[in-house]
Amino acid sequence: MAEDYYSLLGVSRNATEAEIKSAYRKLAMKHHPDRNPGDKKAEEQFRKINSAYETLSDPKKRQLYDHYGEAGVSGAAGAGAGGFGGGPFAGGAGADAGDVFGDLFESFFGGAASAGARGRSKRRGADLKVGIEVSLEEAYSGREVPLHFDRTVACAACRGSGARPGSQPRRCPRCRGSGRVQFSQGFFSMSQTCPQCGGEGQTIDQPCRDCRGAGRVREAGKLTVKVPPGIYDGATLRIAGEGEAGLHGSPAGDLYVHVRVKPDPRFERQEDDLVAERGIDIAEAALGTTLELKTIGGDSTRIKLPAGVQHGALLRVREKGMPKLHGRGRGDLIVKVKLVVPKELTPRQRELLEEFHRSLEQPEEKPPAGSESVFRRIFGEK
Repeated sequence: MAEDYYSLLGVSRNATEAEIKSAYRKLAMKHHPDRNPGDKKAEEQFRKINSAYETLSDPKKRQLYDHYGEAGVSGAAGAGAGGFGGGPFAGGAGADAGDVFGDLFESFFGGAASAGARGRSKRRGADLKVGIEVSLEEAYSGREVPLHFDRTVACAACRGSGARPGSQPRRCPRCRGSGRVQFSQGFFSMSQTCPQCGGEGQTIDQPCRDCRGAGRVREAGKLTVKVPPGIYDGATLRIAGEGEAGLHGSPAGDLYVHVRVKPDPRFERQEDDLVAERGIDIAEAALGTTLELKTIGGDSTRIKLPAGVQHGALLRVREKGMPKLHGRGRGDLIVKVKLVVPKELTPRQRELLEEFHRSLEQPEEKPPAGSESVFRRIFGEK
């Protein structure tokens, strides 16, 4: 079941235009994809509130919606603007230029006017995506990375208009600036994209020599992006207005930089913490020792291992990990103890270990009376 547009925007059915606009702005800011990267639920909610606002902000569409619900406005860009509008199928299909059936219903039920406005509307440039790779140390300290990429930019000669300097685009004489042309066939009045101006609503008699009337030219883009300290592998940085140029002076798209952090042989990253594995021998594990470690920041720190430390034990050094990207301070350095057993032993080492092993199996006890010579023989006492 379709969701109620008023409920989506959180307003009553008798809300004023100002109340609807205010509610929409708050929700759009909350659910905008740029504020919720990768959140599919937020993206879907953003789409829904846009549809709701598009209908309720237009008095004619709102009247149709109040009478017939979503069926009264579904699929149309401009429902109920005269003609046979006002029924449960008002609004047509809002179709592409080549969609004959969309054009037919759009004109029949009053959608041609809004379609023309859509043709004349400014079109924002496309977004661009590039990828960069940084080391873990660079992710720790931050880095400025130079980018080289191709993109379209507004033509400098005509300032994006497409017309030769000294001239101006003029209103299309065929569609009179609407971007649509209408014709009748019997009972039906049909509409289609203007073939002369391509739906732009204007024509260029003297195209710019540099861009040949496109208003845009392709160039090799150069940009330096600042990678902040603490950046995560897979993070995306957005640089507003550095994408493809828009048509005829429209805003440019955005540049999205996907960051990959290369694995480091010394550290394993766990969110803001770093895990370093350090090997110790049997004697160090039994007796305890002190390790000196080099941190990701380049300084050294000492950590004391207690006697009897076990294989796999984790010891934490505070504030020696990665910077926190969305907060203050740093994560921790976690040292994972690894017991290293020698693969080869000298005869003396084997003898000592065997003696040590026997001592574990036969713990020292107070010898009974008359057996001192046995213990002297075993322990070499004089």
